[in-house]
Amino acid sequence: MRALRAAAAVAVVALLALLVWDVAHSSGGKVAREVDKGEMVPAPAFRLPRVAGGGHISLASLRGKVVVLNFWASDCIPCKQEQGELNKAAAKWASRGVVFLGIDEVELRSFAQRYLQHYGVKYQSVADGDGAIAGKFGVTGTPETFFIDRKGRVVPPHVVGSTAASSAP
Repeated sequence: MRALRAAAAVAVVALLALLVWDVAHSSGGKVAREVDKGEMVPAPAFRLPRVAGGGHISLASLRGKVVVLNFWASDCIPCKQEQGELNKAAAKWASRGVVFLGIDEVELRSFAQRYLQHYGVKYQSVADGDGAIAGKFGVTGTPETFFIDRKGRVVPPHVVGSTAASSAP
């Protein structure tokens, strides 16, 4: 009987997690679609905790800078494949005021921290623990990269897959 209750509790928790994920990913999510049509749209606001170190980063704090926003996950093979090129592009464009910001999607912070250390990521990454920001951007998988202009608008191209570094400003 105890095993049956435990299985039922696990099923309820799994269904709740699925519901939260569905709500987060279906609320808004028009950014990617609009940018893919060639439109410029206001970037959804966010304030998320840093993956490494303390504090938070808000998109508003980066206003006036070009932002390369890369959604990633530590278990994503294409993310690992593109990370070296993203690191090079971030270093190349930093002197021109371009900010690279990683958004780690829905995983334990310790996995994300190990990823950043292993791949030598020098730019900041924040944790989207519940996937809400990915949902607002319309992210369907990782890696996905968006470009935000100095006015806070998401501009084409929206890069799905591991070609973001070659598309940097």
